[in-house]
Amino acid sequence: MDADLLTDFKSFQELVQSSLVDVTRSAGQVASQDLGFHRSSSEKLSRSLDRQNAHLLRLTNNLLKAATKDTPIKPPSLQEQDDIDDSWRRIVDIVDHLLEKSDSALDEFSGVIKRQSPALQDTPQSSPRPGKVPRGLQTWARDSMQKPQQFFAVKPDNFPTGSFKPLLQSKPHAIVPLSESLGDAETGYKHPYAREIEEYTFPPWVKEARPPIPFTPLSESKATYVDTEEGVVEMLEELKSAKEIAIDLEHHDQHSYIGMVSLMQISTREKDWIVDTLKPWRQALQMLNEVFADPEILKVFQGASMDMIWLQRDLGLYVVGLFDTFYASSALQFPAKSLKYLLQRFANFEAQKQFQLADWRIRPLPQELLDYARADTHFLLNIYDNLRNMLLEASTPQNNMLDYVLKESQKVALQVYVNPIYDAETGQGPAGWLALLTQRSSNFSNEQFAVFRAIHAWRDNKARHADEGVQNILPNRFIWQIAEAMPTSPYSFSQCCRGGSNKIVMDSVVELVQVVKDAKFHGKNGKSIQDFFKPQNGDASGVGFAPRRSRHLTWRKEETSLSGVAATLQHVNADKVPQTATPPLDHGGPVENSVAARGMTSRFWGNVSLRQPQILPEATSALSALASILPIPSSSVEVADEDTRKVADSGSSHPFANQNPANTGVSPVQTPAVFTLNELSRSKKRTASDALLDHPPAIRTKELNGASSSDSLASSPQTLASTSDLASSPSRPSDSIIEEKRASKRLAKEAKQALKTAKAQAATAAQAASQPFDYANAASFLHPTSSEPGEKEPAAKRMNPFAKVLDTGTGAKQNKMGKELAGKSMTFRS
Repeated sequence: MDADLLTDFKSFQELVQSSLVDVTRSAGQVASQDLGFHRSSSEKLSRSLDRQNAHLLRLTNNLLKAATKDTPIKPPSLQEQDDIDDSWRRIVDIVDHLLEKSDSALDEFSGVIKRQSPALQDTPQSSPRPGKVPRGLQTWARDSMQKPQQFFAVKPDNFPTGSFKPLLQSKPHAIVPLSESLGDAETGYKHPYAREIEEYTFPPWVKEARPPIPFTPLSESKATYVDTEEGVVEMLEELKSAKEIAIDLEHHDQHSYIGMVSLMQISTREKDWIVDTLKPWRQALQMLNEVFADPEILKVFQGASMDMIWLQRDLGLYVVGLFDTFYASSALQFPAKSLKYLLQRFANFEAQKQFQLADWRIRPLPQELLDYARADTHFLLNIYDNLRNMLLEASTPQNNMLDYVLKESQKVALQVYVNPIYDAETGQGPAGWLALLTQRSSNFSNEQFAVFRAIHAWRDNKARHADEGVQNILPNRFIWQIAEAMPTSPYSFSQCCRGGSNKIVMDSVVELVQVVKDAKFHGKNGKSIQDFFKPQNGDASGVGFAPRRSRHLTWRKEETSLSGVAATLQHVNADKVPQTATPPLDHGGPVENSVAARGMTSRFWGNVSLRQPQILPEATSALSALASILPIPSSSVEVADEDTRKVADSGSSHPFANQNPANTGVSPVQTPAVFTLNELSRSKKRTASDALLDHPPAIRTKELNGASSSDSLASSPQTLASTSDLASSPSRPSDSIIEEKRASKRLAKEAKQALKTAKAQAATAAQAASQPFDYANAASFLHPTSSEPGEKEPAAKRMNPFAKVLDTGTGAKQNKMGKELAGKSMTFRS
């Protein structure tokens, strides 16, 4: 079965993916809230679900065991569904471990950087097995052997200051002397071969298409192992006669803070060398600069970005005339750019990548490791020949792909090693905490952010003193866990780092707990993660980018406390204010004075204007619209004017309908008009009091003040005018005039009496309103009394709550509801 999967993995992958899609689609059609109903409705379905749950738990346990194989992480045992919640943190640890391994694998696959030493969790920790030399010996030697750096003549400096000073003692093939090209400590040391690399021109034969030179099979040749200075001198003499050489390095950084070059492989067309670079005399390898800096010899590397750094840091070697096959693979758009892909494509050689997890400090090296290291450079020159021809064939006059590869390789050779100086404040630099913080999106509080920085600084300081790799001291995933949990006791700290702690951490638990406590105390009022990523007025204290997995995160200033409809209205009102030209947005800084503006075009439909312009409503129209649906009262002046207009339009014989308000001497705006709305169902007859209420306000005011009706009528200009008109009328007889006068006096008397009655009633109502309500003597609403004393009170009708219990309809037909019919059923969720 395994052989079938290896030969036809793509079809197996498609089968698995299609099955997962079908299962996911089927599971999505059934809501989780309905599972209980379906279980109760079908016993067969319930048993099937139990079997599937057990099967999924077994698969999950197998996946967890496979993911933690050859690692110190102990997978949880999931026996039931609740165990998933109980062991969720341990499951997350395993997932984080897989993500870290995926990142390393992607880096290796891309070929940009080489695979460095494996992390502690990537290597088996079992004891050596007898008879199994390679893997068992590697594992056993990892923790038992002495550190080679302790025997170096020039020991590595884990606490450097300033810029890195090159190790060069002499400078072969120099255009600028060594003393002039190094620089000094005040201005910073420079790349000693920068001038030579920048002015370098590749030999003409590098840009000529030639048939690839076939490589010698591995079985027909043997590599030369160099572990003495004499052997290096002999190798150097042979290398000087070559036109192209291939170089590769094996690096180890698990048990060394800055790392160390453990092995170097060099190949020509005829021979392979494997150089031991862990000898105390390793600084003598600087003699290889006679070949590495020779402009007449082409140096071929695969993914040389880190190789250039390691060579100058550990051995003082610099490369002039570099050809990096990684950039050739990129220019030719190969599906993969790693050395493994190139070996398989051009040499039909399958590299044993499991040896990448080896500890390259082991001495003597097993034969399997020697063969693996030798293959990295043995086929590389033949691969170079094929890539060069393909680049020349694919080039055009406008796009010379070979020149592109040579220029990019030149940039790689100009890299300069930087000392790992730790900046605890900003976290920048190769050893700072900023690189780790940007690897995932985080929402740390001030205290968590302070704990994160403090634990990272503690790990860095401990790794420098112990000369160990930072991952070997405390893996990155535990720094995240400690920052999130902030344990303040040894037990909680041990639980937080369960499954991945080593002896250094366990011996320092009390110290680490105190570090967490101090960080929490100082972090309460410390700098938040939002303030850190937000630059302030060009101050360098803020950085101009956000976490990597939250790339478009920008920290915005809180401008208002309003939210919801209030905030929306605020933005709408802001649109009405004419805005000046706004400066372009700076995505790297805070957003100031952001205002929601109405767009007049559509991003989806393009520059299409709105069909109907948006016209702001006027205040009067808005008020009338609201008055149509809400009981908004109008002013008395507007009502009085409206009533006057209605009377004038209807042609009523109102005695003062046609009078000009200016003639009355009273302004309608200053004196409110009093009016009465009569019900339509009442009688059309008008009393004297009603007639008086039709008089102008001036007459009613005098009557209320106690003036006589005759004086009021006499003093009124309207009355005087009407009286003179009546007297001067020649057509009216004297008797009719007398009757009208009597009627007028009678009318005035009745009006006066009505006003007195109204005043008395008003006084009584005012007095009653000023007194509290007497609940004891108030009339009963439940048992009202008869209005007349002689009338007999009717008997109260008692309520029967069961009177209409049997008053029901015929109901549904029995033949349709008596039994359940066949057909579809549906579950309704509330």
